[in-house]
Formats: sequence, C-alpha cells, structure tokens
Amino acid sequence: MKKLTLQFFHYHSWANKQLIEHLSKLPKEIINKEVNSVFPSISQTFAHMYAVDELWFLRINGKSVDSIESKQFKTIQEINDAFTYLHNEILEFLNRQDDLEQTVVYHNTKGKRFSNSIREIIYHIVNHGTYHRGNISAMIRQLGYQGISTDYIYYLRNTNKE
Repeated sequence: MKKLTLQFFHYHSWANKQLIEHLSKLPKEIINKEVNSVFPSISQTFAHMYAVDELWFLRINGKSVDSIESKQFKTIQEINDAFTYLHNEILEFLNRQDDLEQTVVYHNTKGKRFSNSIREIIYHIVNHGTYHRGNISAMIRQLGYQGISTDYIYYLRNTNKE
C-alpha cells in the first residue's frame, strides 16, 4: 500500500510540474489574468492548492492548523519553486514512514475533530489537486490557449510505470 500511495503522490507532483512547465511557455501575464472560474486567476488557484497541500502536510506532522493561509504568487517561477520545495518535503516524510495507515487526529478549520490515516490524507491531497488542475486547464482554454493533459494514465506512460 505504501508503494501505491507514493506513486499517487509522485503523480500529483508530476502533474503540477507538467502544468507549470506548460504555463511557463505561455505569456507570463496569463497566470494573473482574471477569469470566470472557481478562483479569479490561475495564480490564485495555485495558491489555494499550495495552501491545502501545506495544511495537510502540517496535519500529518502533528501540527495544529486553524486556518488556511494562501501564498501570493506573482510568477510561474514562484509557483514552481514553492511546489518543488513542499512536495520534496512531503516525499521525504512519506519515505521515512513505516506505516501509512497510522491515524492522524486533527481539527478542521471550524474546530470539528476528525481522524484519517496518512494514506487517506495523501489520496485526498492528490484528488484535490486533480480537481483544481482541471480548473486551471479550463482557465487556460478560456484565455485562448491550448491546455495540457495531466491525467494519471499519461503519468504512467511518461514514467514507464504499470
């Protein structure tokens, strides 16, 4: 189960990198252009994704988190650097764990107590990222540019994993 959980998180990191790399080839102002979507811009969507990844990482490390604080990204390089650092930290943490079924007890932002395994939390992080990468892909198309596929099957094909 650990191998699959790590593979899913590697996919999450890979998919973000693919999208970031694609965006780096488009006009730099695209990430801050306002669009009609879940978030008003690509950079704000990435900021939300980053905040959620960081929030869950803090929780699986036993830290109490009462709220989500979004970073403000001005450039695609800032987005890339932030995600690269955070995802490396998460991967190092996961690789050190012997038991991803270990229960994490936490309180949501409304103060309600919950518990989930580290594995379940990682699956949530990956699923949340997939949802918002879809939002970003729609934003890119809304702004008149071609999107890029970040589906899991493309990750498997790209990394020769079966």
